[in-house]
Amino acid sequence: MAIRLRTVDGYRIALCAVESDPKDGDLYLDDNDHYALAAKFAWDWQDETIDMIYGLQWELMETQKVRDAEEELQKWLDGRG
Repeated sequence: MAIRLRTVDGYRIALCAVESDPKDGDLYLDDNDHYALAAKFAWDWQDETIDMIYGLQWELMETQKVRDAEEELQKWLDGRG
């Protein structure tokens, strides 16, 4: 999925592009960029137990969400989007 990188309260966070509106200073990464990063993270963490929690960053991500991606997808699939 396309994502936006944004700084909120001094913390760099990643947002779903569908769920957020663009703001000055955002860095937009398209589906191909996201896929490449996901492949890199999978490579870096292969055979490792992933149990990291990013409480503050996840809270900040929620503050930037203006719509739900699953609802937007359903609208698109229903021909309403």
